[in-house]
Amino acid sequence: MKMETITVSPGEQRVLLMFDPEGRTTDDQQVQSYLDSNGLEPRRIYRETRDESAYEVHYFGYCYIESHLDSLTSLASGD
Repeated sequence: MKMETITVSPGEQRVLLMFDPEGRTTDDQQVQSYLDSNGLEPRRIYRETRDESAYEVHYFGYCYIESHLDSLTSLASGD
């Protein structure tokens, strides 16, 4: 999983969690389990290609997911 924070406008950010749609790694599965167990649902899910790689993108509002970012980063990096 890749994570990106984008600034939409001053004071407004979004968090994108980008998964490989062809097969999730163990870390990806742990991230998804964390999201599910904490009742965190993305605002949108869509597919996007970046640098010739396809991703399933989960789009979250920053304020909605902010308190979970450290845990998600830790799970995604296998710490």
